[in-house]
Amino acid sequence: MHSVRRIETESGRASVYAFRYRIYVQELAMTSEADHERRWLRDEFDDYATSFAVFDGEEVVGSLRMLFLEDLPDVTALADKFELGPAIEALGTTAIATTSRFILDSRLRHGKVIFRLMRAAFEAARQRGVRLNYGDCSPHLLPFYEHLGYRRYTKGYNDTLYGYKIPILMLVGDQVQFQEMRSPLARLAMQDEHDAAARDWFAATYPDYVTLTSAAHIEEGTFLDLLAERVASDPLHKVSLLQGLTREQADSFLSQSTLIELQENDYIIREGAIDETLYVLLRGLAEVRLPGGQGPPLAVVGEGDTFGEIGFLTAVPRTADVVAVKSSQVLVLSSEFLSRFIASQADIGARVLLNLSRELAGRLAVASRR
Repeated sequence: MHSVRRIETESGRASVYAFRYRIYVQELAMTSEADHERRWLRDEFDDYATSFAVFDGEEVVGSLRMLFLEDLPDVTALADKFELGPAIEALGTTAIATTSRFILDSRLRHGKVIFRLMRAAFEAARQRGVRLNYGDCSPHLLPFYEHLGYRRYTKGYNDTLYGYKIPILMLVGDQVQFQEMRSPLARLAMQDEHDAAARDWFAATYPDYVTLTSAAHIEEGTFLDLLAERVASDPLHKVSLLQGLTREQADSFLSQSTLIELQENDYIIREGAIDETLYVLLRGLAEVRLPGGQGPPLAVVGEGDTFGEIGFLTAVPRTADVVAVKSSQVLVLSSEFLSRFIASQADIGARVLLNLSRELAGRLAVASRR
């Protein structure tokens, strides 16, 4: 039986740092900036953090860190990273926290213990009077965080260590949002009064982000219409991955997909990252490049093209960078979803995999001619 505990001792913190090192550095190869002698991963914010961990006996198998702005001697770094200026001006630092270092051992990532860890942090935020809880996530994890109650509020950014990230914000007292998302945190949120003022502040401050675009959270059967608007053509013909599918089949397949907006020079994929996400470029242009941008592009990704399929199919580290060269829009599909989908709807999954194999074969033919 796993237990979730607040970390309050130096030995407990050391165990969390060692766990982070094992996951972020050794397993996922997301960063090399760590204390390799001690084999742990920590930073200057840990001196002021409130941390929680999942224990299997006495072994740390999950962790989460909260930073309450009022506890920090200098909030500049976080204010710049998360664009906290409007929130600080409207609500003050006592109402703001951030959540980070949210990771579990691979054995637990598809279980329910992750929700217990988030509930512990959410309860701590409620007790401190937090109204806004900020964080960021990789594109393929956005549906999960939206299910918890987070939402997007600004464009993504390139993290030099962890790749492309999407800033997200949870309104801790927005009972409407938790109920609409059927969040596992809804019951806790209902114990306080609904924070209508924070919800109104969000709508006034970030009007472009009030409407969700992840397929899992919009009305069934409407996501394909949304794609048609975005690609300015019939996605069943424009998007190679969807060719041969009926409208109903495409809607079913896209039920867990996510749309993200990219700016020029945003890194969609970084060489060396372990990322099993599949991407479809809906609008714009991207280039496949060697690390550091050395030499000419290896390939150009156009509208309707699929990319990232090697990592998606083989789970090997990414072999090149993929960078947006103009304002672009990308459809994101996780390998976890596709595995579940094929198991439940093998006929549609087989067609999608056939489309994917044809695209791969075409690229191999081009590479052979070169």
